[in-house]
Amino acid sequence: MNPLIQSHLRYAASLALALLAATTIANASPASDEQSLQRGASEDVTAQQKYRSAIREAGGAYKESLRECAQESAVESRRACTRAAKDTYDRDMADARRILKP
Repeated sequence: MNPLIQSHLRYAASLALALLAATTIANASPASDEQSLQRGASEDVTAQQKYRSAIREAGGAYKESLRECAQESAVESRRACTRAAKDTYDRDMADARRILKP
């Protein structure tokens, strides 16, 4: 596939994920915030619990990174920042999936 098309597809995917994250945050209720705090108060014991925590943390870190990337003034800097954030997110998610593998 043409590298320019691949770049545009990655950029579109990053924007779609950012929009999804923003929508999810906007729809979060105070009750879900409280549940989140209660979950964090207890230690993860099972692999499934550790996996869920890892993916929540990966998503949160990605969201924060995208927020920081949006502050970049130059388009190329913003794209590079977004690309780096996505790469980090992908690595974090791969690490999370390894939690479930024996």
